[in-house]
Amino acid sequence: MPKIYAVKFQDGTQWLGDNWPDCEKQIRGKTGVKHKSFAKIDDAKAWFYGGTSFKEGLRIYVDGSFVPGCEYAGWSWVAVENDTEIASASGKTPYAAASRNIDGELYAAWQAMEYLANIQRSGVICHDYQGVASWASGEWKANSVVAKVYVSKISDIKKWAAFEKVAGHSGDKWNDKADALAKGALVG
Repeated sequence: MPKIYAVKFQDGTQWLGDNWPDCEKQIRGKTGVKHKSFAKIDDAKAWFYGGTSFKEGLRIYVDGSFVPGCEYAGWSWVAVENDTEIASASGKTPYAAASRNIDGELYAAWQAMEYLANIQRSGVICHDYQGVASWASGEWKANSVVAKVYVSKISDIKKWAAFEKVAGHSGDKWNDKADALAKGALVG
């Protein structure tokens, strides 16, 4: 059975091939490149995404960020369909961050749901902060100001969203991209 060769480049791009000589050409002389061989293509793809293969359909990765000394939180979302980015947005919260990065996490999820409502499509909000889903579902009681605002703002649009928790900082390229965009909104 032929092997599948997978390469992860430092800039986040990837390469798949079916022979070692082509793989070797991809990695020779380059720093920060990781490579591995697999028996099945699905296993190679799973390696790209931190151990889980990409999932089909419309998925929106959300994240927030906070930098001490900055009054606001950063936020971002990245919409992905069948592992291809189709839209994204990021910025600073329009209000001072009362709960540090949580403000950014919730603002990003709200904006992602606004996007789903505007395009009239259902999608999965992929979050690394549990409050995104737990406040939306009512599992957690909204006591803080930021949670109350979030619950209020999404009440009519959350019907477009399902929620899925993803591990933060685990090598998931789309979660990492959302994280970088949220940080970039503050420091970039």
